[in-house]
Amino acid sequence: MPPARVAPVIWWGVVAMVLVSIALAPLITVGWCFDAVEGGTSECGSSQRSVLGVDSSLWLWLAALAVVVVVTVVAALARARSRASG
Repeated sequence: MPPARVAPVIWWGVVAMVLVSIALAPLITVGWCFDAVEGGTSECGSSQRSVLGVDSSLWLWLAALAVVVVVTVVAALARARSRASG
């Protein structure tokens, strides 16, 4: 697999991984609480968000990165095979 033929595909994969990380990496934790007058009925919670404010989770981010890696590998292999055969 000659590097010159596959390099652009790999670079696009890297760019896609950076964009997915910016959009989905859970870097900010947001918390909230509802205080009730009656004891024991208050409720609190938290969620994670990306830098862009998108609700996210570690698993969503990792799954999206895995999809990018698989698509990049398939595209690189297809490009290498098409160049080798033609």
